Amino acid sequence: MGNLRDHRKISVALISTYDDMTKTFVMLAEQEGLNPYIASATLEKAAAIAKEISPTTDVIISRGGTAEYIKKVVDIPVVSVPITSFDAIRSIYEVKDRFDELAFFNYRDKMYGIRDIEKMFSIKIHEYIFVSEQDIEDGLRDAKSKGLKIAIGGIIIKNLAAAYGLEGKLIKSGEEAVYLSVREAVHLAQVRLIEQSRAARIKGVLDSIAEGIIVTDEQNQVVMYNPAAEKIFKIPCEQVIGQAVQTVIPNTRMHNVFETGEPEMAVLQKIHGGNIATNRIPLVFDEKIIGVVSTFEDVTAIQRLEQQIRKQMHVKGFVAKNSFEDILTVNSAMQEVKELAALYSTTDSSVLIEGESGTGKELFAQSVHNASRRSAGPFVAVNCAAIPEHLLESELFGYEGGAFTGARKEGKQGLFELAHKGTIFLDEIGEIPQSLQARLLRVLQEKEIMRVGGDKILPVDIRIISATNKDLEKRVSQGEFRDDLYYRLNVFNLKIPPLRERKEDIFLLAKAFLSKTDSRINLDGADRAIKNMLLSYDWPGNIRELQNVMERLALLASRPLGELRWAEMLHKVMLTPAVDDMTITIRVDVGRGLKPAINHVEKTIIGIMMARCEQNQDIVAKKLGIGRTSLWRKGKD
Repeated sequence: MGNLRDHRKISVALISTYDDMTKTFVMLAEQEGLNPYIASATLEKAAAIAKEISPTTDVIISRGGTAEYIKKVVDIPVVSVPITSFDAIRSIYEVKDRFDELAFFNYRDKMYGIRDIEKMFSIKIHEYIFVSEQDIEDGLRDAKSKGLKIAIGGIIIKNLAAAYGLEGKLIKSGEEAVYLSVREAVHLAQVRLIEQSRAARIKGVLDSIAEGIIVTDEQNQVVMYNPAAEKIFKIPCEQVIGQAVQTVIPNTRMHNVFETGEPEMAVLQKIHGGNIATNRIPLVFDEKIIGVVSTFEDVTAIQRLEQQIRKQMHVKGFVAKNSFEDILTVNSAMQEVKELAALYSTTDSSVLIEGESGTGKELFAQSVHNASRRSAGPFVAVNCAAIPEHLLESELFGYEGGAFTGARKEGKQGLFELAHKGTIFLDEIGEIPQSLQARLLRVLQEKEIMRVGGDKILPVDIRIISATNKDLEKRVSQGEFRDDLYYRLNVFNLKIPPLRERKEDIFLLAKAFLSKTDSRINLDGADRAIKNMLLSYDWPGNIRELQNVMERLALLASRPLGELRWAEMLHKVMLTPAVDDMTITIRVDVGRGLKPAINHVEKTIIGIMMARCEQNQDIVAKKLGIGRTSLWRKGKD
């Protein structure tokens, strides 16, 4: 008979109408490991039992009219044990020698092959179809009037036949029919459990979503309505499910979307005084609209969430604080650079920013990010020269646990991963070692990385903006920088002019820097000597140096002074970094060898120059004719 052991222990109830059916079911249930419940009853009594047990039962099996009664009172599957032609043959065979004709009662449908059975046994069969007990009584009355002596059918026919002077014969369903019913019951229960599991998952998803969600069917009736929607509309779920959406949801247009088939996106809707962002989308199956799904989100909640995300990114330091409005200039060349940068912000391609130290390269990078489609994502700034070469790879690409001595057990995300969906700014890109240049090229080409010590490829969605104060093109020609990487980084180029080439901006910037302090200095009222002093200086440290000078000036100006005093102070704070005496005398012990002696001389010179220049690395590097990276490295060794 096959095997039903591919199902879990399903709870199956048999409401039996005769004893032999019960015996067959018990045997099958034991063989197949079902969890059975058995009761004997018919019609109304059977329905009452079914209603009572349905909450803890997966499926109910019964027969004929009793099964139909049960279906009316429960919402779980009900399987009716069929009466097959073989069952009819067995019953008629047992009485064929005693009767020439008989009454045969069948529920709802005619028995297939009944005329063939007549011919087989040479017996006249009067078939009666019933759907109610009244139909049975009418049929028995008619059979008696025709002079019939026996009625064959279910348990009700058997019990009522005597009242009409007829012999009642119970037609029993064979083992095959009961088995088929059990198999169908198991299948229905499994399908129902799968549907319940799927529905539970969908409900779990809907319940956990912060957006309100309403789904309607082909009749525009609400079939899904999650807790967030309850909160927004202030209408309980039980008052909405199964109702026409336009009658229970105020100002809805879901029925209109069903009619037009056109989605309505990002529509603002007033609900209970609040602004709600609404999307309405038709559900299409087999080129036919079968319903509409609508989402509702409180605009205030969206704003709060955005603030939280920005706050979290700010805590991590992954926020671009500046925009193009913060780039102050009246210089025409600088304005062209600014306009070009704004144009670049509309794309996702790489940008290389070139300019001397202190010209505001990161300010431009932040502005491009904030004007781009990635503005809601992180902005991760990396100074490639500030991270020791042996750590730079793991900082950029991250590492797996145990990748090297001292690594975290759980591993660590790299800066490329942290910049996902945002922008990474690689400052002083010219200092990146050649050993890493090939890996960086792969990030640009494939948009994917692999952690140090890892074996998994991780996709990253990032935009790369890089900056340098070196002549990268020259370094390419000298073989110090990969040409393919240079061209990938330099899809778009920004050259920021130094402050000495935009003299008209000096006074504008100086006033802006002073306005950020508590100083009472008013440069608008300054005499020509002070203005000439600001304009005649070359500002080797560019905007950063100008900002430092203004901060020092504001600190010294703690009380009102005359114009002459202002000029003296400005001269003092501007000349402090300058070094006129470039002669340094150093005592060197060469007994330890030449290399230690040279290292000692370099470190001593850098220390003295840093002290004279108030720790201004830009000035010291310029005076010594070396780069900031070399300065940092030699001073550290």
